[in-house]
Amino acid sequence: MELFILLVICFAQNLAIFLDNYCLFNLIVKHVPSKTASLYVKKQQVEFLSRGFLFFTPPLLGFALVEYDLSFLIFVLFITSIFSFFLTSAQSYNFAKKINLKYKFNVTKRFLVLAIFGSLIFSLHLFAPFYLNILAYFFKEQSLWIVQISPSISVVSTLFIVYYLDPIVAKYIDADVNKKKKNSNVIFEMILVRIFGRVLTLIASLVMINTFL
Repeated sequence: MELFILLVICFAQNLAIFLDNYCLFNLIVKHVPSKTASLYVKKQQVEFLSRGFLFFTPPLLGFALVEYDLSFLIFVLFITSIFSFFLTSAQSYNFAKKINLKYKFNVTKRFLVLAIFGSLIFSLHLFAPFYLNILAYFFKEQSLWIVQISPSISVVSTLFIVYYLDPIVAKYIDADVNKKKKNSNVIFEMILVRIFGRVLTLIASLVMINTFL
């Protein structure tokens, strides 16, 4: 039963991550001025599917919290984070190859701030239920409200995506329509924070293994 729960959680979580990456990468790769609106509609539809699969994770984690021990919860996070890292890396590589992404590396204060803040955001993005259920294990009497914080944490990551990442992607796409030079650096940064965010999630799971197990 434990193996089944682990596999279902890992599958649902990584399918949600795959779709979350795909909807944005596909929009950039396939955009043409005459179909921009249609592609944005498709992006929203794929995002809806992504969130749909993500809804399976919290109740399964809640079941694991009640039925199993802390080692199981942390092991689930570890296995899931490994797959999410390799999945995001593979999707990012394929995406960069398709758009022939070229980037001249230039470390600036803005770049460092974005890399650090964005990576922290993406280490939480879609993974908040894992952290909260592990936290709830230590505070069983408060566990009911702790696991309910997940939507509030999701708001923070969504704000960063909606008010920062989505607008720079829109500007990148609009450059085709307005015949402006594309700023490929922002696309590289978008890929970077996604991958580094998954790395931080993996590191967090390893720290938990070394600390609590």
